[in-house]
Amino acid sequence: PNRLQIARTIMSLRKLVVSSALAARRASPFSLSGARATYSSNILIHMGGTDQGEIFSDAHKAICGTGGEVKESRSVRLGGRFSQMFLVANVDEATVELALKDFGHGIDYLNVQAARQTTRDMKGPYCATSPLVPFVRHARLTVPWKRGVVNEVTELLNVNGVTVTDLDEYRAGKDVVLEGFAHLPTGLSEFPVVDESRLLRKMEEMGVKVLEFAKVVGQDPPKE
Repeated sequence: PNRLQIARTIMSLRKLVVSSALAARRASPFSLSGARATYSSNILIHMGGTDQGEIFSDAHKAICGTGGEVKESRSVRLGGRFSQMFLVANVDEATVELALKDFGHGIDYLNVQAARQTTRDMKGPYCATSPLVPFVRHARLTVPWKRGVVNEVTELLNVNGVTVTDLDEYRAGKDVVLEGFAHLPTGLSEFPVVDESRLLRKMEEMGVKVLEFAKVVGQDPPKE
């Protein structure tokens, strides 16, 4: 072969090497510089099992070890078992599932899937500019226990268009304590804007003591 053919062959090989490197970079969740690629959606991890002591910290560490960012989490122990949920960004489902597959700690349930309706996750701070902020309340109620009383309270909220998005229920002496977050109707759907004072009076007439029914204060988003 002449020099021109050799030069063309060398050029073709260089193009092949560059193309292969770019393809590998696109396929990997990590860039060549070590910076993590971003993902378009969040994933939800739900895990549960027999309560065996400190689990939350180890689970959080395992998830963060995959490069994912825990945005919000819920953790509860009840009846000798635990249940934990993590809303995670910037990681793929397979990577997290592999990291938690042999996690131990008595886990007998693990589900990893794309998260939906994350705007309804109420415990985290709302952005100050969110149009939902004026309609969100942090509620803390107590009511003397009787059979079905929690049903009565939540049904009253429901028929008035109030959506309870997060609720803890526990006993305190002879009372039941209900604490969580509620959405008042915006008036844009089938429910009109609720008369909040009238709603609270109705609850008090049922024997409910309203310790708190306060507006959620929006916070500015973190600066990049």
